[in-house]
Amino acid sequence: MFDLTQLTTLKLPFYAASVLKLSSIDNVCVSMPELGTAPRLILGGGSNLVVLEPEFDGVVLRPEIKFFEVKEIGTDIFLEVGAGHQWHETVMQSLEHGWFGLENLALIPGWMGAAPVQNIGAYGVELKDHCHRVKLYDFAEQAVIELDASELNFGYRHSVLKETPERFLVLTVTLRLSTEPNPRIGYGAVADEIDRKGLSPSNPRDIAKAVMSIRQSKLPDPSVVPNVGSFFKNPMVGKEIAERLKANFPQMPTYPAGSQTKLAAAWLIDHLGLKGYKVGGFSVHDRQALVLTNDGTGNADDLREIVALIRSSIKATFGLSLAVEPSRLGELKLT
Repeated sequence: MFDLTQLTTLKLPFYAASVLKLSSIDNVCVSMPELGTAPRLILGGGSNLVVLEPEFDGVVLRPEIKFFEVKEIGTDIFLEVGAGHQWHETVMQSLEHGWFGLENLALIPGWMGAAPVQNIGAYGVELKDHCHRVKLYDFAEQAVIELDASELNFGYRHSVLKETPERFLVLTVTLRLSTEPNPRIGYGAVADEIDRKGLSPSNPRDIAKAVMSIRQSKLPDPSVVPNVGSFFKNPMVGKEIAERLKANFPQMPTYPAGSQTKLAAAWLIDHLGLKGYKVGGFSVHDRQALVLTNDGTGNADDLREIVALIRSSIKATFGLSLAVEPSRLGELKLT
């Protein structure tokens, strides 16, 4: 068995029967048909995977495809990036070239290939806002295909790729950026940080600096403190439910989201006094209640217990069900 524990940011034990590194699209096309019906798991940066069963009797695919191609049409920049590129490095590269749009998504960990699967997002911007097309290997058809953004069924931390994780392997992502800045600082924390640091609200590079400062002040570095970022999704509820909750909890922050209202899961957890709560080696982070950290001694049962306690407490107090955000290998045994 191959020890892959260090390739995931939560650092729970992880062993696989086989590992296959994929360095190019041609490599994928040759290798995939040979896998047959063997169980497979795609592992990129490992920042969004919770391993609850330590042994995987199958093939772990490592899409290390490095590809970078630019097409410019007027003020639009179409940037095709291989699945193996680090997301944050791509954000910073685009800003260096004067290609704007991703600045609010700075410092998100992980590889490019996971971005459309999860529809990553932060501070008022999501991947779907700048995704033009995704090139995939379709295991069912044993062929390379392309899906436009409109075909990916993007939702909050969701896409069609997440609905069918066994079917597709992301090869490249084409992003639609612009040479013209379009600052989005409606998210209060970003505007406040820009003001506090004396940065320019119209400069995308300054917006990225503000976002990075916020993330570094609130979120633990997964290379230092094992975690997978936000463990829970922010609940989306109807406006009537939001109004009722707001009446009972006037300090509760709410955010309009089309026909629904988004609630802050971190506030819900914090309101119950669970920041710093510990079960075995797992804790609710003391600065960001959405993050669960592993002190290096945590195991799957510790994680199941702390997740169950948080979800049951939220349900009892607010009548809401918190959904878990990261992908899982094994069961959390959610009820």
